[in-house]
Order: sequence, then C-alpha cells, then structure tokens
Amino acid sequence: MTSTLQLLPLHENQYFQNSVLELLNDEWPQSKTIRMRRLERSCNELPLSYILIDNNNNNNNQLIGYCYIDRLLNEEQSIIVESVCIQRTLRGHGYGRILMKLLEDKLQERESKIQCIYLTTTDKRHFYEKCGYEETTPRVRLNISSKLFNGNEEVFKNLLANQTQSTTDNHVILQKGSTIQRIPTIWMKKQILK
Repeated sequence: MTSTLQLLPLHENQYFQNSVLELLNDEWPQSKTIRMRRLERSCNELPLSYILIDNNNNNNNQLIGYCYIDRLLNEEQSIIVESVCIQRTLRGHGYGRILMKLLEDKLQERESKIQCIYLTTTDKRHFYEKCGYEETTPRVRLNISSKLFNGNEEVFKNLLANQTQSTTDNHVILQKGSTIQRIPTIWMKKQILK
C-alpha cells in the first residue's frame, strides 16, 4: 500500500487546495477564506502543509490526508504538527499511521535540527500513542510564522519570560456558528531518532 503513497508539499501541488479545504472543513468547519489563507501560507520553509496522495488510483492522484507543521516559540529544535486529517471514507485502513511515519521521515530528511515533534489532540490520544507519542506538558503556542511576529521575536520572548503565571493552556477553543466551546486538549510529543 505505501509504495503508491507520497507525502507532498501542498504549495507545490496547489491544484489540491480546494480538496484539502473540503477535507478540513468536513472535520472542523471554518470560514473558507480563513482556511484558504492558512493553506496559502505553505512554503519551502515553515509553516508547511503536506498532503498524502495515492498516485496509483487509475492514473489519477487521490487525496488521502493532510497535515500542517510549524515552529514553536523558543524551541528551535521542535515543531508542532496540526490538522492531521484523513478522508472519512478511508479511515481505519492505516493511512493515519502512514502519514505520521512519512512526515517523521521528511522531517529527518529536510529539518536536521528537529529533535522533537509536538501535537495536540482532543480525541485521538490512543492513535498517537500507537505512533510513539507520549503525553507531555503544554507548550507556549503562538502563530510565530505570522507576518506580525517577524522581527518581534525578542519582544514576545521577553513578555513571556516575565509572566508570573503559566501562559500555557490545555484547552482548545472551538467555534461553530455563534457557539464557542473550550475543549480539553492533550499535548503529546515524540523524540526524533537521528
């Protein structure tokens, strides 16, 4: 099964953007405009969106899944994986584990300084444990690849260093229409073996 699967950068395969948008909005509904802005940020550096493709589907590439990686503040040897998602009709066939393994291989290949992968989950803890991840303490998570952050790294680091109470939170805020919920989130990590 893995011989026909590829993990490819979304920005080099933009014709999949609408399919990815539909995949993500099927799982986590959000404004298409906001979602597309994030997808369009994918580049050769971080942040980076990856798509899992089956290239042996009657000579027609099929989107299997998606994930997004970005940097963590003040942790240059770590990245965070977000929005890991497999097509609903293809779940339960091992594609999630394949996506995570291919991602780890890509990170070892292209990001030699990365030693640790972090992620958060609300309901897939057991899946990630099977992939070798373990629960950890929450990290400071900012959208540090934002244009607003560029050039202001030291300001943010100083602000966070001077906080007297924890700035980490183990909840995610989900908004569906006018309803806002705080849902407990589990932080997980995996050491990358070099």
